[in-house]
Amino acid sequence: MACAAARGIALALPQHAAGCADRERRLVREVWDAFSREDDETAIALIHPDAVIVPFGAALEGKQYAGHDQILQWMNHDIRESWERFPTVPQEFRKVGDRILVYGWWRARGRDSGVELDVAATWVVDVRDGKIAFWRTFTDRDEAHRFVGLHQ
Repeated sequence: MACAAARGIALALPQHAAGCADRERRLVREVWDAFSREDDETAIALIHPDAVIVPFGAALEGKQYAGHDQILQWMNHDIRESWERFPTVPQEFRKVGDRILVYGWWRARGRDSGVELDVAATWVVDVRDGKIAFWRTFTDRDEAHRFVGLHQ
């Protein structure tokens, strides 16, 4: 059965849906790990060609990046030119309808300044055709929850 047909809340998932959730968690980990080690080829192979991403800084400016070319431009110019390192670590996953909430953190070290950041993050991720089709980064967990329709 396709993952799209097996969506639901994690506590009530039938076995085939739990398998979909496991695949989606592995997918997110693989993409985040690939970008963290600067393996763009692996990351892009796991991202849908018409994917849209909204990183934290872009959201503040009302921007988004669509498609492989824009995503790679963001990673190479906005991230790697400014940051010596920028690992992202997904730690916990929560299924909300068709979306995945990913809780974790990113650490960064400024290329010129040496400033170090350790930031808790929540990503909202959509998967389509076995690839990441959307992600948006939040540094406020409650804001991410509101974005997916969860009310505290």
